[in-house]
Amino acid sequence: MSEVRAAAFPKQRSDVWLRKTDEEIAAFDRMGGRVHFMNETALAIWDLCDGETAPDEMVAAICELFSMHRDVVSEDVERTLMEFDQAGLIDWIDTEPGDADD
Repeated sequence: MSEVRAAAFPKQRSDVWLRKTDEEIAAFDRMGGRVHFMNETALAIWDLCDGETAPDEMVAAICELFSMHRDVVSEDVERTLMEFDQAGLIDWIDTEPGDADD
């Protein structure tokens, strides 16, 4: 997980709607007015963007869910999180000590 933020948890933005049909999975960004299509693996990663699951934990979960090798899944999770971030679909919750305002 070299490129994604190691000390942060990805969280779905609350203003992004997800629509699943038999033919497609799409995230609609109301603020940006854009639609982003996902495959099943991206959907599984999206579901794990809860602000409490670290990217490394996502890799372990996807490996188990899809019975895939960790190296392949690690690259897929990293790429997908970067795409979600670049599209503005997620926020990052910092986990470093002293970063929380609670």
